[in-house]
Amino acid sequence: MDIFINLLFWIHMVSIALGGVAVFGLPVVGARIGPATPEVRPTLFAIAEAMSTMGRAAFGALIITGPLMVWLRFGGTSGFTAWFWAKMVLVVVLLGVIIYGGINAKRAQGGDMAAAKRAPIISQVGMVTFIGVILCAVFAFN
Repeated sequence: MDIFINLLFWIHMVSIALGGVAVFGLPVVGARIGPATPEVRPTLFAIAEAMSTMGRAAFGALIITGPLMVWLRFGGTSGFTAWFWAKMVLVVVLLGVIIYGGINAKRAQGGDMAAAKRAPIISQVGMVTFIGVILCAVFAFN
């Protein structure tokens, strides 16, 4: 069983890394879309879409591996501190940011300038939320 839990933890850590790449990489790519030439924009949108897909897959893996580890390693959530529950709240907020950011990105790609202007703010909220999740996890499991 220890090997299985360790593999779950490994998948969880890899997923956090991939999610971080998406959370911090998408704003970098997105900032280059506006000033890019019309010929380059489709390539940048394709890169952003690939990073977004990777980030969503990573989030899905985290949603699966996290509860499994809590159940298998700790026997459930009893005994966890407020840091754990703060982390869970931030995970739900992050899910909302991911969904809203994806909808907004499709609108921006379709030419909606208001959506394009909202994108940096959504990205910043995503980054801060992601950092908050990691911070709460450090205190919850240490």
